[in-house]
Amino acid sequence: MKNKNITNILLIRPAPAKEQFGDESFMPLGLAYIAAVLEKEGYKVKVLDLLIQKKTEQEFFKVIDEFKPDVAAFTAVTPVIKSAFKAAEIIKSRYENIITIIGGPHASALPDECLGNHFDFVVSGEGEETIIDLLENIEDPSRVRSIVFKKDGKIIRTQERPFISDLDSLPFPARHLFPPLSMYKGQEALGSLNPVASILTSRGCPYACKFCFKAVFGNKFRPRTAENILKEWMHLVNDLKAKEIAVVDDSFTTDISRVHDICDGIIKAKVKTRWSCPNGIRVDLGGYEMLKKMKNAGCYRVALGIESGSQKILDSIGKKISLEQITDTVKNCRRVGIKTMGFYMLGNLEETEETMEETIKFAVKTGTDYAQFLIAMPYPGTMLYEEIKKNGKLYINDWDQYGQYEGTACFEYGKLNPKLLSKMSKKAGRDYYLNPAYIAKQILNVETYKFLPQRIKAALRVFFKWLF
Repeated sequence: MKNKNITNILLIRPAPAKEQFGDESFMPLGLAYIAAVLEKEGYKVKVLDLLIQKKTEQEFFKVIDEFKPDVAAFTAVTPVIKSAFKAAEIIKSRYENIITIIGGPHASALPDECLGNHFDFVVSGEGEETIIDLLENIEDPSRVRSIVFKKDGKIIRTQERPFISDLDSLPFPARHLFPPLSMYKGQEALGSLNPVASILTSRGCPYACKFCFKAVFGNKFRPRTAENILKEWMHLVNDLKAKEIAVVDDSFTTDISRVHDICDGIIKAKVKTRWSCPNGIRVDLGGYEMLKKMKNAGCYRVALGIESGSQKILDSIGKKISLEQITDTVKNCRRVGIKTMGFYMLGNLEETEETMEETIKFAVKTGTDYAQFLIAMPYPGTMLYEEIKKNGKLYINDWDQYGQYEGTACFEYGKLNPKLLSKMSKKAGRDYYLNPAYIAKQILNVETYKFLPQRIKAALRVFFKWLF
């Protein structure tokens, strides 16, 4: 039952304090789902997506003065958490009676820190059921599962809530409360046609990679049905006029038969809008028949979670894939005509200069259409983070560092250090993108000229970092 003492809910996605790498900006679906369930329960909801809606402090206050929220709820990943802390401080200093809530990966990993930075409640894990329960029991929050709060100076952690089993029961994200879809952009340098609408067709990933944090959606794969997905898909295309759809699941291809069902529905409905999987699919689930069906349904690009060209490192990080599976999936994508983005990670815990060299050579040889070489970042809550804190040195002076992906490193572990990782990151970029075979392929690629301004801009952004 809706809390009669709470009417207006302000939902906020903070903007990073420093410029982030890349120009991709999808609508935050987690916040959009929260907005949808709040509206369904009768609350009046306003959204501030500060990544898109740039606001001065004066403009920020004006929104609050006019809307008069009873609750300000934030979502934040690690690179923007300081911006969330600052915004909460501003709100509390001027409107001390407003209840402040935060959820998302960073808050789930480090709830105590968030409570010490002007937040009254932390929502751990999925938020849709918890936020409604919390608002209904705000006077006695100890009854609410999956929250952390302070009482009489003591931190209280309540029992965890089970993950939502029936995702079809959730209302579609409340995209109408966000800025126009045209303001959100995909990866233009890779050929995205804006506006791009993102969609989440499942939650949870059943794998256990050491660099990944699972507390928000868990490690059990929970799919939506193909029928439910197709209904939202048609809404994005017909009502919101999306020119492209980005499937942003952590593990879209876990159930291959479901992928076929989704694609069959798109084909039967004669939807011509193209789509991609920018968050990556697993290479051990990249069979030819499935990829062919995806291509026939409009998929034009997939990212592949390759991570390393060293089998030793793949095994050590718990990836549970082989180099042969990587090669086979890249070949299958090439056969069906789907473009590939290879995700590589340098600096995993057992890495040496030799294993990173293996990765660079493997990337060049495998020949995905694009490649992204990131230095391993130990995010709070991951096994990688805990191991480096225990047996290495973590050079984190500022959470903002986590948003800088241009070849920086923030730790030492064994033979790994920032100097070595920076050197290998630059070498990876040079060897891959300045390889004569790659350059020749791009010269012969029609899309190179179709998206030439975007690709020049992207290249200039990183070119000098490869050289110096």
